[in-house]
Amino acid sequence: MKQQDLSYWEDFAERYFQAETSEAEEVQLRKFLCSDAARDPRFNEVKATMSLLFVSRPIGGLSVMQYPIRVIAIAACLCAAAFLGWHQYMQHSISSVRIAGEKIEADASLVMQQQMTEMFNPTDQ
Repeated sequence: MKQQDLSYWEDFAERYFQAETSEAEEVQLRKFLCSDAARDPRFNEVKATMSLLFVSRPIGGLSVMQYPIRVIAIAACLCAAAFLGWHQYMQHSISSVRIAGEKIEADASLVMQQQMTEMFNPTDQ
C-alpha cells in the first residue's frame, strides 16, 4: 500500500476521534484496521483505543468498565461493616471501672467475676 494511502487512513482515524465521521465511515475504518494493510505500527494506538472503546461501550445503561469498580466498592463497604461490627463487639467485652480513683480497663467477664468474689467473700482491710 502506498504511503499516501496510509496517510489517508491516519487522517480518517483522526477524524473518527474528533467525532467527525458517520457510522458508515466508522465501519470502513474498522474494516481497514482489521486488514493486512493496517499492520503498520502507526495504527497500533488507534486499534488499541478503538478496541477499548468497543469493549467499554454501555450495556444496559452500565458500562462494562464500571462493573469491577462497583464490585470493589461493594467489597470495601462489606469489609468496613465487618470491621466496625467486630470493633463494636470487642468494645462490649471490655469494661472500664474506677478503683480508688484509678480507671482500669479489663475484660467484662473478669471484672464481673472479681466483683462477685469481693461481694461474697469480703476481706477486712
